[in-house]
Amino acid sequence: MSGGDRTGGVRARGLEAPSAVPGLRSRRPRIVRRLADRPRIGDALVILACTVPMGFAIYFLRPQPLWLACASVAGVAVALWWRRRHPYLVLVAVMLLASVNPVLTPGDFPVFENAFVMYTIAARDRWPRVLAAYAASIAIPACAGIASTLLTGREAAITGLVQPVTIAAVAIGIAVRASAARREALESAIALREERAALAERARITAEMHDVVAHSVTVMIALAGGARVGWEKHPERARAALEQLGAVGAQALEEMQRILRVLRDGDRDLDAALETSGYNLPPLEDLVEVFRVAGLPVSLRLQGEVPPDPALQTTVYRVVQEALTNVLRHAADPTRVEVEVVCRDGELAVSVTDDGTGGPGAGAGAGAAGAGVGLRAMRERANAFCGSLEAGPAAGPGARGPGSGGRAGDGSGSPGSAPPRPGWRTRVSLQLRAEASA
Repeated sequence: MSGGDRTGGVRARGLEAPSAVPGLRSRRPRIVRRLADRPRIGDALVILACTVPMGFAIYFLRPQPLWLACASVAGVAVALWWRRRHPYLVLVAVMLLASVNPVLTPGDFPVFENAFVMYTIAARDRWPRVLAAYAASIAIPACAGIASTLLTGREAAITGLVQPVTIAAVAIGIAVRASAARREALESAIALREERAALAERARITAEMHDVVAHSVTVMIALAGGARVGWEKHPERARAALEQLGAVGAQALEEMQRILRVLRDGDRDLDAALETSGYNLPPLEDLVEVFRVAGLPVSLRLQGEVPPDPALQTTVYRVVQEALTNVLRHAADPTRVEVEVVCRDGELAVSVTDDGTGGPGAGAGAGAAGAGVGLRAMRERANAFCGSLEAGPAAGPGARGPGSGGRAGDGSGSPGSAPPRPGWRTRVSLQLRAEASA
């Protein structure tokens, strides 16, 4: 609650601020919405409803002293103008002014004035204070009537304990307060859901951007390095590497433009584009060929058919892409890189295994070091299909460290001996949905 909200949470109590959710606002009658947007118009109508009848009574009855009657009505009008900020003071003021109004019999009860003030109190406070205010609205006129009888001898009109109009106003106020509380709870739930959706969307965008940038930049660095090394001895291969470099850059630019375009088009388009991006992905054979050109001895083995689910196909493609990117980035001199996709018995397993060695940042694409975003993205994609991610050394001594992505020997060999080639294995298991595997 802000410090400027002097009413103690007007929005929560439904007295002034309109609903922040248009769908909730539209359910209320139009006149209620307009009065909620312009509360002072409602205050003016309340004042007119309370003072105009009393003005007619003064005009026709000509009570004495006339100035006291007019001053009492004017005081009630001013007090009612402040009923939202100081309802309890206004209640006392209205009762006292009614007690000295010569139009009313001593001890008489100002029905409408009291009803409007009690509605305001019931719409913002809980039962104990509402009951105390109701008791005060009965006690003040009664005490004034008794005092007038003792001082002047005039018979007073003692008000009863049950005032139907006031009780109805209190009931309406309680209903308004309960409705406002429900509306605020719903708005809070909607805001929380939107915040969580925004965080999930941000995570998906981060994963998508990482898949595009990390893969493309790593491959481009490897291609550029290969072209530079083989420019003199193998100009044809260098020229092919440069052509592939341009193709990878153009593809990366196209994917970046697609992501930026759906970001500009709105959240619904973004969600649909991310979910259906599997339709636009090239086959795994093309992806493997890109890494072959970049210098990795990659082999691909497919067992079973991947279901035509865009989200599933996107996950498989991105997992293979990220795993091969890590091999290109961190594995030095690999002689064998195996990509295996097996789909059977309601499970799809993707594994990428290499036998490269070397320290951290020893691969051909080492200049594009990451910060662990890729592993997190793969784990999130696996979790979306109730799957799991395993990333670690293949069988044998020594391996890349999982924290740095590099490789290190165990130091057990003799000087000058060939280092072990344990390699690295990334495996993702996905549970197939019934409709995807059908």
